[in-house]
Amino acid sequence: MDIKWLKSFIAVAEEGSFRAAAEKLYISQPSITVHMKLLEEHLQVQLFHREHTKVKISVIGEKYYPIAKNLVAQIEASTNEIHLESLNPVVPLIVSVSPALLYTNLLEQIHNFIELHPQFNVEIVMEDQVQLENAIRGQRIDVALGLHKFTYKEFHSERIDRSPLRLVYSSKLKLAEKQLDLQLKELFDEHQLYVGYLNEHTPVVEWLKNEYDIKKFNKINDVIFAIKLIKEGLGIGLLPESLIAEEIEADLLRVVDIGSIGTINPVDIYMSHLRNNTKIIPLTSFVRQSLICMGE
Repeated sequence: MDIKWLKSFIAVAEEGSFRAAAEKLYISQPSITVHMKLLEEHLQVQLFHREHTKVKISVIGEKYYPIAKNLVAQIEASTNEIHLESLNPVVPLIVSVSPALLYTNLLEQIHNFIELHPQFNVEIVMEDQVQLENAIRGQRIDVALGLHKFTYKEFHSERIDRSPLRLVYSSKLKLAEKQLDLQLKELFDEHQLYVGYLNEHTPVVEWLKNEYDIKKFNKINDVIFAIKLIKEGLGIGLLPESLIAEEIEADLLRVVDIGSIGTINPVDIYMSHLRNNTKIIPLTSFVRQSLICMGE
């Protein structure tokens, strides 16, 4: 069925003649006649009673009139929608976020980007670090946000945040000692020390071991688990401040001063992608600008 047939039928029904319908649609009267013949053959009904130059809509034609109007409206609406999408196509973006960053504000920044840029269809995934480079190289992932810097020339990795390491313990723990050195000695004597898998921990832990008797030292590859254990008072932790800022502000975790050693060995967060991937520019620019504004 051609939409031209429907428009011609509607015009004839509203104008009462083929001639007036042709004038309304800016087409020839014979075209109207052909359209009506084809539509009636398609529907296998008589839509009009013809008497020389006069036409009168049939009973079935009156019933079909609102149906035809609705069909034309639907077709035109869907055509406009497709046209708009062709002018503003939806761009898929797949962003990998390290589980360690779930407690940072990066997910909020991605959410804000999605709200302001509806032309992008953003999917957030968590890819295993071992597979991450291959996933980006194979374009299964567009942007990676994490603690790992890509070193191959085909990748671009930029630091978007830097955070000092903090020695923290649960607010549930009550320290008997008042002096800092004695507090540290008490913590290391009575509690396990949990750290993540970052290289930045190594020099800080070595320095602490030279100063204090660290009897129990455990690595946890998942920062979320480490934070949970520390909050429950099941150990103390050496973690980047950016990952535990909310817990510190809410007094769920408390910081013990270890001097400048944590600042000298900060933890960096990187945004990485293929150098020739141009579709990610709006997202990377937005994240970059958002972090600049937050730092002002």
